[in-house]
Amino acid sequence: MVKFARPRRDGNQMSSKERFPLESTEMSGPCITRVLVLGGTGHGKSSFINAMIGEDKCTVGVTWAADKSITTDVEEFSITRGDGTITFFDTPALKTLSDNNKFRQLYKNGFNAVVIVYSIKPFTQTRPSLLQQVENILALKDYTGSNLLVALTFADFLEDATVEEFVNTNKELKDFQQKYGVNLVAICNTFEKYSQEGIGQRNTFFNRLDAILRQNDQPLSKKPCVVGIKCKIGIIVTSVIVIGISIFLYFYVF
Repeated sequence: MVKFARPRRDGNQMSSKERFPLESTEMSGPCITRVLVLGGTGHGKSSFINAMIGEDKCTVGVTWAADKSITTDVEEFSITRGDGTITFFDTPALKTLSDNNKFRQLYKNGFNAVVIVYSIKPFTQTRPSLLQQVENILALKDYTGSNLLVALTFADFLEDATVEEFVNTNKELKDFQQKYGVNLVAICNTFEKYSQEGIGQRNTFFNRLDAILRQNDQPLSKKPCVVGIKCKIGIIVTSVIVIGISIFLYFYVF
């Protein structure tokens, strides 16, 4: 269970431990937790990270152009939680991620959790869609784990609707949730970080993150290409057969 410290109201400067909003009475999962944050351009990845760490560390901006991204490379933001560390990895536009050398190396080492940032605010749709791009980047075709969490940003656009009602009107998101057993958490990007609402939604997120860490012993990582391995085995077997036939012909036919 994660508990958040409220800021001091006596006017004195807070220490770094007091200022930082994360205090944990129970550590779940590894001491170093690697959290990959994916999402479409303008969906609020950077502002989501700022909201979760309680500080404005990520550069944010308003982006209307589908191909214009504020974040241009993979950036790391680490925070202390109890006796451990959580590192959030902010990412650039999805269409550039597969060719990003830093991301490819990080993915080989694996991530303990992946947060897919999905805006509730009406947004220009791209093809392939955000979720299709995530599936391709993470190679989720045969995925059976539970490392994924969807953060529904700009939750104020729900107005009087519930998250369940929003999901029911979004077939692709609903299918994705059911297919991979993904948990959803609503995030309002405009809450003051130390307000009761801001602290509450951070509590909710880290409780969900705790649940993911308890369920997964292995990080989500780039798996070796099974097809490539099979091809190599096939080549070796074929070579052995050819050599065997050649020896047989040499000694017994010629």
